[in-house]
Amino acid sequence: MRDSWRRTLDLTVVSILSALFTAALLYATLEVPRFLNSILIEIYPDWGLHFEMEKMRETIELLRPFGYAAFISVIALIIVGFVLGRTKISTFASLGLYLPVFGHFALSMFLLAGIGVLRALWLPILDVSPNLLRLGDVIYTLYIASAPLIEFIMRLSGVTSSFIHVGGTFSIMVMLVGLVIFFLGTITWLYGKVRGCRIIDFWIYSLSRHPQYLGFTLWSYGLLILAMVTPSPRGGYMAPPSLLWLISMLTVVGSALHEENQLIKSYGEEYLKYRGRVPFMIPLPEGLKRLLTAPVRLLLGKEMPERGREIALVLTLYGLILISPSIPLILT
Repeated sequence: MRDSWRRTLDLTVVSILSALFTAALLYATLEVPRFLNSILIEIYPDWGLHFEMEKMRETIELLRPFGYAAFISVIALIIVGFVLGRTKISTFASLGLYLPVFGHFALSMFLLAGIGVLRALWLPILDVSPNLLRLGDVIYTLYIASAPLIEFIMRLSGVTSSFIHVGGTFSIMVMLVGLVIFFLGTITWLYGKVRGCRIIDFWIYSLSRHPQYLGFTLWSYGLLILAMVTPSPRGGYMAPPSLLWLISMLTVVGSALHEENQLIKSYGEEYLKYRGRVPFMIPLPEGLKRLLTAPVRLLLGKEMPERGREIALVLTLYGLILISPSIPLILT
């Protein structure tokens, strides 16, 4: 009886903590950018509204050294994190590349106005060629493939569809799914830790070995699409940089792979058995799984990388595969 009461108490506590954490993430997504923009717009005005070109140039020159320093620091932290085996450092650093996407929710005529000042981190890439930021455009395939179905459902429901409505519906759906998965993963992980489980292999962890990473990936993808369909003050829409999202997500995958190697060292055969029966992130048909992992087998002769160097090689290989379809786009 006492053990049952303790289990109920543990589950209640971890559910509350997980809900608070997930709600905070949702709040940060929707409200924090607006709040920060209202403050930063006073410091970095929208010089583009009145085409004050000299002021725009002065702001860019002022921010360029900070942008370069931030970009170099982020890349260095990503590399150092992997070299030292501290991949959480790499993951958090890679988010620095992604944070300027929030500037798209407060679009202005001048690129660096208000919260858009975060885009200073992208200046090293923009100085070479803005088209480089489109090298990850293959990631929009999922949205493009899903858009007709969403539009059809909206019409059946009597909802007037448009580019922004379809994109907004898709992004909100994906973000909500991501947050639910993240919430369930957090509950399961916290409950397993409270109960002293060696390997957390129940509830959502019986369907995905990394549900929190999966939830975060879906949430960030939905956010990316939401930013893409946000109207620009110039009219039309402007896609946020796909390459930096791709780099961030490859870093997340690398962190997950590194964590698995640490768990194998700690729990040996017990974790290998768990890995053998539960998918990496998404449950997939065996044929599709073999197709997606074929490059790894060709490169390493096995399905999963086991050392830091192998993880780096695999991430580089998949990165090259994913950016290759976009190369013709930036050459035109």
